[in-house]
Amino acid sequence: MNYRIVFSPDADADINSIVRWYQNIDPNLAVRFLKENKTVQQRIKRMPYAFPIRTGGYRRARLNRFPYFIYYSVEMNIVIVDAVVHQRRSEGPRMGRGQRP
Repeated sequence: MNYRIVFSPDADADINSIVRWYQNIDPNLAVRFLKENKTVQQRIKRMPYAFPIRTGGYRRARLNRFPYFIYYSVEMNIVIVDAVVHQRRSEGPRMGRGQRP
């Protein structure tokens, strides 16, 4: 079963910021980041419970070639991506922004 993925506004902003960062370095890096991000999203859609649960009940999927984690939660048949965070950041998706109750 494939789950549907929904991105929070914060997760969209994270991805846009990361893409801009890589475009300033090398446009090919931005394209490669987007492809890798899409690959991990496809794995999440197929097997959302395969990734470990972290702080706050969020699951965390790691990108292989870029130093980022995708933080998400699963509600029925929907995967909600809450943040895309650099691995060196200690916080997950609750970085003082749009927290869900």
